[in-house]
Amino acid sequence: MNRIRINSTEGKSLLILGGKMDDILPLIPVKGLFIITDTNVMKIYGSSFPPGEVFVIEPGEKSKTLQVVEDLCRQMLDAGADRASFVLGIGGGVVCDVAGLVASVYMRGVRHAFVSTTLLSQVDASIGGKTGVNLGDYKNTIGTFRQPEFVLCDHNMLDTLPDEEFRSGMGELLKHGAIRDRNLFFDISAAADRLFARDPLLLGDFIRRAVKIKAEVVRRDPKEKGLRRILNFGHTFGHVIETHYKIPHGMAVAQGMIIAAGLSVWKGEMPHPELRLLEVTLEKTGMLTAYPLPAGVTGMVARDKKSQSGSVNFVLLRSVGKAIVRSISVTELQAFVNYYTGK
Repeated sequence: MNRIRINSTEGKSLLILGGKMDDILPLIPVKGLFIITDTNVMKIYGSSFPPGEVFVIEPGEKSKTLQVVEDLCRQMLDAGADRASFVLGIGGGVVCDVAGLVASVYMRGVRHAFVSTTLLSQVDASIGGKTGVNLGDYKNTIGTFRQPEFVLCDHNMLDTLPDEEFRSGMGELLKHGAIRDRNLFFDISAAADRLFARDPLLLGDFIRRAVKIKAEVVRRDPKEKGLRRILNFGHTFGHVIETHYKIPHGMAVAQGMIIAAGLSVWKGEMPHPELRLLEVTLEKTGMLTAYPLPAGVTGMVARDKKSQSGSVNFVLLRSVGKAIVRSISVTELQAFVNYYTGK
């Protein structure tokens, strides 16, 4: 078991990697515990939950709405939750996003933490204090920054993940290497077969390396004013692809990484051989999809939460393992989209 601490100006968070459910018992209250989970997780792990009031939501993006947040807050109120209550989200990225937002707004904020049950949430979604729900087709437009007190990542829970969900998590795992650790990126590629076989020791090592990257970035920039923006690599186009084609988040991010890398080459920031390395690796791991950019993609990106005053803060690469952020005007972005789509 590894413990990593995030101590930032916006709060402290303990990350427990490779732990078990019993490890959190000293960290949660005996009374006043409110658990938010989804139907899939409840069916598999509900019997091992700590004692508390359990609220169950539907799995998937359809639960990332303000209506679901309002319904959960009302259920908590009806169940007697007060400002001393503790919210524990047990699930993947959607549960962590929703539970984190509920905890940050219920009675202006109550304590909260996560038990992360998917690869995507163990390497990314549950860590760093971002909460959020969607506004129509626009991802995570409504949310807050609020650090969970702890995040438990039980790697054995990954054995029950469907292959599609596991592969989605691989997208975020590869992203961490692509932006910050070239060796991690290519180590994942070399060990892809063992990873997809759910080798627990290998998974634990790669998750630890990815989480250390994210934890260090969040420590230095908890509210995404500068450095933390690199964690959005692949997400600007990826979110559009995910929403339009209804494909898993990590798969969309993988395609978004290739498009962002293409933009990096087009802008003269990265040599073309580095783009080929990225493409070959993602092809080898089975992460690449072939979904064309939908019509109107530039307008969708312009309304993304990363846009400011007619420009978009875009994460590009100098090379695999080294990300940079550049402000790109909507006009220039449209020129690239025209180039990329052959218009």
